Amino acid sequence: MANLRSLISASEAGSADYDSVQHGATVRPAKLPTSMTIDEIRAWVSATPGQNHAIGRYQFIPPTFERLASLTGIAGTEVFSADLQDRWADILLAEAGYVSFFAGDLTPETFMDNVAAVWAGLPLADGTSAYEVVAGNHATVSRAAYAQGMAMIFPAQNALAAARR
Repeated sequence: MANLRSLISASEAGSADYDSVQHGATVRPAKLPTSMTIDEIRAWVSATPGQNHAIGRYQFIPPTFERLASLTGIAGTEVFSADLQDRWADILLAEAGYVSFFAGDLTPETFMDNVAAVWAGLPLADGTSAYEVVAGNHATVSRAAYAQGMAMIFPAQNALAAARR
């Protein structure tokens, strides 16, 4: 899943990678996200109402951040490390149907739309973000580039889907 996570990151975090903070955040955290604990991130969110708080390689927004923290039983003292961010992204990918897609039970197009419904930087089939105009979001790559990336990462799934057509 590392290549898929990299594709997502390219559309969400850019070169800041695991230390990305949403560009619209006017008050940035005092430390890099990967140096912060879960509770320090919560404190930053609480102290800066009214701004965008998407954080990390996968731009976790506060409701998703809190849901994943609860789901995984993460202590507030745990560091928002690259490993933790990847584990959380894997949960979101599983929820988007990764296992069914990998098994060939979900078409590449459907899986792509499911993933795009999680990450605003990835386009839906119509080329727009699922979160177009929400907090300044838009698809940061074209659907063609997204499809090409997915085909390179998952050639067997794409071949299976083509054979079924």
